[in-house]
Amino acid sequence: MTLHRLRDLQNECLNLAGELAQKLSTPANKVDTRDVAHVLERTMCDQEAFWLLRNRRGRMESRVDGYWTSKHEYAKRKIVEKLTNRLYDLRLPAEIVLESQGPNARQDILLIVKKPDGSIKKRAVFEIKTGHGLDFNQLERLMCDDDIVVLMRASTGHVTTLRSRKYDTILIESLRNRIGRVRRLIEGHTYVVQGRDCLVCTNESCPSMRRLSKQGMVVLRNDDFDVDIDAFLKTLPSAVNRAVESIIRETSSEKI
Repeated sequence: MTLHRLRDLQNECLNLAGELAQKLSTPANKVDTRDVAHVLERTMCDQEAFWLLRNRRGRMESRVDGYWTSKHEYAKRKIVEKLTNRLYDLRLPAEIVLESQGPNARQDILLIVKKPDGSIKKRAVFEIKTGHGLDFNQLERLMCDDDIVVLMRASTGHVTTLRSRKYDTILIESLRNRIGRVRRLIEGHTYVVQGRDCLVCTNESCPSMRRLSKQGMVVLRNDDFDVDIDAFLKTLPSAVNRAVESIIRETSSEKI
């Protein structure tokens, strides 16, 4: 990966996001750089992005059964238990940080592998998915922050390793596109992008807005719950083992 080029683009994007945040901030509505980054990823419509940043009103969100959170915490615990034992077996100097906030993304489990002199050798993260959803924007942000991303889908047993340097083309192009969009917004040039997002947009002044009745609690049906919890408990041990061994192979190698 053209690491310096990627870092330069990241810094440029953050600086522009800060400029837009300052432009939109008022005494009653403080906007910061993180707000800008979150909203621009959340919606492709420039008009809705402006609306959300100026009004600080979120979309209608579904309330989610705590079952999903419990699954995520359980899977995370199993990985950490396995990982710490494997690091000890190999006498690998490392730090483990849970729910760490990087420049672009929050990491479920961050593993910082050290060199003998104490400096950082590699940054690797576990991204745990206990449902069937997958957020490519999130994966992109994780790859911008870290050398290695191990993605584990607990219920399906999927485990894959993403090496950031392999995807420098899409990471750099995405940053360039984001920079171009922020510059447009700073200059006040916006485009309305109509689509399914219009159903949950809160900008009542937009003629494209389509009302959607308030969503209630998302709960699995009984049969689906049986299938889901069975698949989760059966596939989790194998997925955890493969995820940990994958990251051990990557971080213990001599390649940076």
